[in-house]
Amino acid sequence: MRINDIRVAPHFMLREFECRCCNCVRLHPELVKKLEAIRQYLDMPIIVTSGYRCEKHNKEVGGVQRSLHLVGQAVDVAVPARAQKNFITVAKKIGFDQALAYPTRNFVHLGIFDTPTTIAKAA
Repeated sequence: MRINDIRVAPHFMLREFECRCCNCVRLHPELVKKLEAIRQYLDMPIIVTSGYRCEKHNKEVGGVQRSLHLVGQAVDVAVPARAQKNFITVAKKIGFDQALAYPTRNFVHLGIFDTPTTIAKAA
C-alpha cells in the first residue's frame, strides 16, 4: 500500500491529487465534494491529470505564481474537447469558481476560491 492510498470520497483516492514530482498533497475538502458531485451527476469517471503541485513542479509545468494548485484548491481533469462545454456547464452548476477549457489539450481546469484546509501532506 502506498502512503496516499486513502479513499477521500466514494470515487476518489488521495493519491490522485498528489504532486507528480514529490508525492506531497494538499487537498481542500470542498474540491473533493464538488468533484464527487460532478462524477455522480454525469455518471462517468473523472480522471485527475493534475492536482496539488509543489512550487518546483508548478514552475516546471509553467503554472502561474499564485496557482490554486499550490494550495490544493484546483485540479485539471481529462475531458475530450467535444465534451468540454457540457462539462463546464455542469461544473459551474455544482459551484466551481473556475472552470476553464483547454480543448487542444483535452482537459478542463477546475478551481474553488476558499481558505485551504490540508487533509494530508506526505513527504
